[in-house]
Amino acid sequence: MVEPGITEDFDAENKCMVLAILESAEEKESARIDPVLDQVKKSLQTGKWDEPDVKPYIPFRNELGMVGDTVVRGNKLVVPSKLRSRMLDLAHEGHPGESVMKRRLRDRVWWPGMDREATNRVTSCEGCRLVGLPNRPEPMSRRPLPSKPWVDVAIDFLGPLPDGVYLLVIIDYYSRYKEVELMNKISAKETVSRLDKIFTRLGYPRTITLDNAKQFVGTEFEEYSKTHAIHLNHSTPYWPQENGLVERQNRSLLKRLQISNALGRNWKQDLQDYLVMYYTTPPSVTGRTPTELIYGHTIRSKIPSLDDIETAPPSTDFADKDLKSKEKGKDREDIKRKTKRSSIDCGDSVLMQNLLPGNKLQTTYNSKKYVVMSRSGPRVTVEDPVSGKSYDRNAAHLKKVIDPQHRR
Repeated sequence: MVEPGITEDFDAENKCMVLAILESAEEKESARIDPVLDQVKKSLQTGKWDEPDVKPYIPFRNELGMVGDTVVRGNKLVVPSKLRSRMLDLAHEGHPGESVMKRRLRDRVWWPGMDREATNRVTSCEGCRLVGLPNRPEPMSRRPLPSKPWVDVAIDFLGPLPDGVYLLVIIDYYSRYKEVELMNKISAKETVSRLDKIFTRLGYPRTITLDNAKQFVGTEFEEYSKTHAIHLNHSTPYWPQENGLVERQNRSLLKRLQISNALGRNWKQDLQDYLVMYYTTPPSVTGRTPTELIYGHTIRSKIPSLDDIETAPPSTDFADKDLKSKEKGKDREDIKRKTKRSSIDCGDSVLMQNLLPGNKLQTTYNSKKYVVMSRSGPRVTVEDPVSGKSYDRNAAHLKKVIDPQHRR
């Protein structure tokens, strides 16, 4: 017959393991001094569970028992409070992930809130932080359609091609109209000269979105922009998605150039044919051709059109179509990429992802801690508290450092 509070599920092997742990010199005394477990033992013997300290154990009281003077849950040791940190250290040897660490603990031991404490231990482990997977990308931010053509444009370089030629691509956010300049030199001076030629025909835009290429961040380019009242929107370093429209256009251009090269054709002539096709084809997001939206009419191509003999009444539904298409695309891409809004905010301590190529042993994140100074959407400005130098990064490049003492 089994005495009250004594378990029959605790096998001999686990009993020996429990006794070995409790007999260790430095931990033996700590295991004995645990007022809460003392109260649990009394409750097991008397069947009364009305003391506040034993409340976390009440849902499991039918599974609790005793082996000698030791409280167990089934075939698992109920660890005294002063030994729990040591158990967490043992379970995290070898730096297992959260799930593996929990399985290691659950196989032998138990105490109330054990899973939560295991999560905190993995989260606060500096080594695990440095090699952890990058954060999920931030939810997509869609740029609203400008009020008219050639107000907001984007520029980027494509190349070099095998013959050393670069393509300077400039595209209008409103109409999707784009200009392509062939360049052998891509210095800041030559870039400004080519842009000025385009702006002389189409006017100076209010804003230019561009990356951080050396041609675009020099004094010469900035002075030109100031002189002509053009605001520069530099994308976040190492985050080309922020200048997504021109990046997509570059991929489309490159595809045509690859086809031309594979067929042994004149790629420069094929580029012109592609641009005529592009100018006279309405994109799905607006339903209007780029030349119609920027010039007021679609330029003629080799394909005959009804517009050659009569003028269709104008339509103003393209803005609504653009908005619906963007929202639909945003929802689809957010689900596909499993985006998650980052909790990073001003004043947080963060690690910065190592974005430059390194050796095989380089960790995902640098061990240096930075302080978040400001945040605008997914764009975050951090500062090195030692040198005072600031950096702009996308929130997906950063990982918040959580002090385990302040974690709930």
